[in-house]
Amino acid sequence: MFSASLERRLEQQMQTALLPGDDIMNMLDEPAFTVFPSSEDQLGLPAFNITNSTRGEQCQEEQLLDHFADMKASEFTGTLTTTSIPELMRADLADYRRGIDRDQLYFDRVHIFTPIIHQRRYLSWSKDAHKNEARVCLQYAMWALAASFSAPFQHLRDALYRDARRMLDLLELSDGAMATYHVEQAQAWILVAIYEFMRMNYQVGWMSAGRSFRLVQLMRLYGIDGANSPTQELPQTSSMEWIETEEKRRTFWMAYTLDRFISMRDGWPLTLNEQVVTTCLPAPEAAFQSGKPASGGFLSETITQEDTGALFSFTECIIIATVCGRSLSHGQKLEVERVYGDVSPDFWQRHQWLDAIVKKRIEILSLRCASAAEVVDPLLLFTYMMAQTTVLYLCKLVKSVTWETDKLNPIVQECEQRSLAAAQEIVSLTHTLKQFNFLKVHPFTPLPLYLCAEFLSMYRSLDASFDAQLQEVQNALRNLQAVNNLARTYLNLLQLKEHEGSLRSSSEEIDL
Repeated sequence: MFSASLERRLEQQMQTALLPGDDIMNMLDEPAFTVFPSSEDQLGLPAFNITNSTRGEQCQEEQLLDHFADMKASEFTGTLTTTSIPELMRADLADYRRGIDRDQLYFDRVHIFTPIIHQRRYLSWSKDAHKNEARVCLQYAMWALAASFSAPFQHLRDALYRDARRMLDLLELSDGAMATYHVEQAQAWILVAIYEFMRMNYQVGWMSAGRSFRLVQLMRLYGIDGANSPTQELPQTSSMEWIETEEKRRTFWMAYTLDRFISMRDGWPLTLNEQVVTTCLPAPEAAFQSGKPASGGFLSETITQEDTGALFSFTECIIIATVCGRSLSHGQKLEVERVYGDVSPDFWQRHQWLDAIVKKRIEILSLRCASAAEVVDPLLLFTYMMAQTTVLYLCKLVKSVTWETDKLNPIVQECEQRSLAAAQEIVSLTHTLKQFNFLKVHPFTPLPLYLCAEFLSMYRSLDASFDAQLQEVQNALRNLQAVNNLARTYLNLLQLKEHEGSLRSSSEEIDL
């Protein structure tokens, strides 16, 4: 239970926060679900109950306080100063620990869209005062991101983030950093990057994401299930070995999806090459958390299967991220072809293949979202929005090509109809977003909203209703900007483009 003083302090902070006053009660933490039950121990690990007794909480809190108070610079080669966390830990963070478990908050709010950490395995090492530096970094990154998804603990997030980031930087400079890499280091950079996209700015998040990409490359996480990989040469004999490997698979795929989604806005080149990936897709979540080995299959096989059934939400997200990545490469090849001459006939072959894949996935996702209308998975909703956004992107490419050739009017007409339907569906999905606590919306949801708004603004002459739809999408971004800086960034970009468009129109009128 919170102390009376903390409750008063939180009330004052929430009244002055950026969150809309009328909506703040909707954003307070709701009863949480447990990702993995603690009633059975199937992995040979101690049974954990996240919701601890008061006595247990106090003991863990004291141990954690002692651990940070005793933290020595020798743990890292660089100079590790303990400026913000010890004071924070002795004040509000102590109340934070008694009021709600940070680990549980992470698995309730963050794990659903970054399902890369095995809950029981994490809990088995998280209380160890002698855990390695990479795990300390990961723990701080988890806490920072968890705090950012909870209204009462917004004031804790920045201090936790700063120390997570500082320790990650020091870890890279340590003498032993180049000798051994731990998957927790890559996981920490992924979480830090997501935090920075949400709470800082795009450039900072982009650079941190790049560090996670390089780490998964250094650890060869793209080839976990290849013919010559250790997992093939040395069969895994225990559940824990399989869990550790599955965490690595999921870490790779999280970096892979992040690479594609953050490149979508500006058409940047991808870092992680799909052509060399021999890592299986994630196993179902229930199998992962229970430690029962299962295979997710390979991406190249799954993406072309006619009947895949209801896939794990993360797998659906990976497939759509793949289509987004291929669409980006498709557009980049088009730019190169224009430099060297006419558009290649391969353009239309690539386009038809991509169009068929995204159409198939949209049909599957629309049924899943409709069947789960009352309780929508935030990751599934985001994936569905990105699938519709890919339709808009492909339409934009087709219109740019036919503008030059002017030979394929039927294709243009079909493209326009598909894009109209896609834009309208995204607008419709903004109403679904209103059903969510804003702090439970996928952190990259502003991206498809922005790309949809950009499309509506650019092609508003296609349909008289586009102005009203554009306003709805912008309102959705405004609602999210209080908890997500990406939304604010995209609103500013839209306003800038609107201003530039007005200037061009005025200039053209003057010329006339």
